[in-house]
Amino acid sequence: MAIEKLLILASIATLTACNATAPVTETTKETKPYVYIPEEYVSISCVTHGTGYIHSFAIEEPVHSGPVGGRMAGGASCGGLIAAGYALPKTWFPGMKVKVRWKPNGREWVEKTTNIMRYDEAGTITVHFFPNDQVRVVSSARYAPESPKHPISENATVPPPEEQ
Repeated sequence: MAIEKLLILASIATLTACNATAPVTETTKETKPYVYIPEEYVSISCVTHGTGYIHSFAIEEPVHSGPVGGRMAGGASCGGLIAAGYALPKTWFPGMKVKVRWKPNGREWVEKTTNIMRYDEAGTITVHFFPNDQVRVVSSARYAPESPKHPISENATVPPPEEQ
């Protein structure tokens, strides 16, 4: 019986020694800097330049709102304005890329990444579709695609060079 009590005491002493905790030390978390980018919510439209009918399209927001990327917004076809609440940075910055997906009539979905052309003031996003699956994206606060002052003429048949 004495041996059993001795074994129990030795077991308790051993187990409580394992339960000891290390002293708490100050830990610093590495935080990634958060950069606030002011956005404006704008509408979306699209124009075809000799490409035929676009069944539907979508464009990704340039500022990623989550861990998997920006939200996709779009419409059923070209020929109208979509009040989609598309989040566009108020100030253009170099390298502002967006992913555009569209479904030409009778074909499978096409997906391209392109730059948003330089703008001075955030406004309606217009996606311009050109032959050979070329696409350009512009923002214009004051001028619709029909206006001669719009960044890409409605009658253009060749896309302007892509800005970097």
